[in-house]
Amino acid sequence: MTKIIFSSFITAFLLLGCSATDSSNTLTTPTAKEPMYVDENTLILFALDAENQHKYAEAVGYYDLIYKENAQDVYADKAMDALIKGRYYNDALQRLHAKTEVGEVLSEKEQRYLVVTLLAKKEFAQAELEAKKLREFQASEQNYILSAEVYLLQKKYVDALSLLEEGYKIDYSERILDKMAVIIYVNMKSPYEAIGRLEAHSKNFGYSLPITQRMAAFYADQKDEKGLISVYPHLYKFDPSSKNASILVQLYWHANEIQKLKNLLEESRSNDVLLLQIYTSEKHFTKAIVVAKRLYVDTGDIEYLGQKAILEYENAPKNKSNEIIDSLIADLTKVVAVKEEGYFLNYLGYCLIEHDREIEIGMDYVKRALKLEPNSAYFIDSLAWGHYKQGNCQEAEKLMQQVVALMGSDDVEVKAHLRAIKSCKEGKK
Repeated sequence: MTKIIFSSFITAFLLLGCSATDSSNTLTTPTAKEPMYVDENTLILFALDAENQHKYAEAVGYYDLIYKENAQDVYADKAMDALIKGRYYNDALQRLHAKTEVGEVLSEKEQRYLVVTLLAKKEFAQAELEAKKLREFQASEQNYILSAEVYLLQKKYVDALSLLEEGYKIDYSERILDKMAVIIYVNMKSPYEAIGRLEAHSKNFGYSLPITQRMAAFYADQKDEKGLISVYPHLYKFDPSSKNASILVQLYWHANEIQKLKNLLEESRSNDVLLLQIYTSEKHFTKAIVVAKRLYVDTGDIEYLGQKAILEYENAPKNKSNEIIDSLIADLTKVVAVKEEGYFLNYLGYCLIEHDREIEIGMDYVKRALKLEPNSAYFIDSLAWGHYKQGNCQEAEKLMQQVVALMGSDDVEVKAHLRAIKSCKEGKK
């Protein structure tokens, strides 16, 4: 393990640091005293800790010490990084100029430091010249993006865009494209031109997560649901998170894209409640039963037990078996013991009445439902049917007149009940 002499004047300097952080800062060091010994790995840890605490002057001192001993360029670069982060631009510029004054050629990374430092000091003309040298040295996406900053900081958006277009044509860089799109969208106020460029790139070279995210952000900002529907399926493929699934579900729902919505819900299981609603409305009872059971297991909410029971009953043949009827009654009895809800109370009550199990108890359940929803035509119909089953035809007819007044007489079941009650009154039951 390498040993490095660590002078106490450096210790004092590193502990004191510099109080100011503007571009006029320069680093100063006190007088040297007795040396102390610290190994290289420890110094690296000290430097990293100083950076984490934003004590960049200390970090520079540590990196300089390490570089002095082993002359590895990585530590000179790290010292320069710390200078830039600490906004010690004068010191950074001095170091770079010191190299060129003795005839050294700056590396590509050092040339970038030079451009960044000049920009920080608002020396735009010189920064532009150095940026051009940088691009001539290496025509990379990073160098084109940095060069564009020279124009952006001067609000020369057309020049910045022109330069980035030049860089984009080299290898169709997505980073350059994204920068171009932001300039067009934000600075040049042309949202759909920006979106158009992103779409054209995606069609030519395929979708990617960063570009798709950018398009989604632009469409969202424009409140363009059609655009969001076009891009979110691609985004969901890259990032099938519950958040993206939820957004895509909402988009399909608002656009009435039910088949696409079902496919997504079946794949993602992001909204079983909605999937259950869709299956039930479309009378896909077998699939709905599976989802209702899953929801009951996953949530413990007894409402889904009730929905499962009703779906199983509705899915059974017209001539219901005793097993199906018993299962419905057992499940709904559990439900209404916990959940006083009109729909379940009425369904349980009507089932007891219709299948001649316990008509009086069934009517009591229906009456409980009517206390919650007094004007429900369906609940009143159930009560009328109970009176019919008991032979109270006059009361049954009176209640059915309320049903007709509330919902008319077009419903198939209402028509059947009206005919049966009429026959009952005429003594033909």
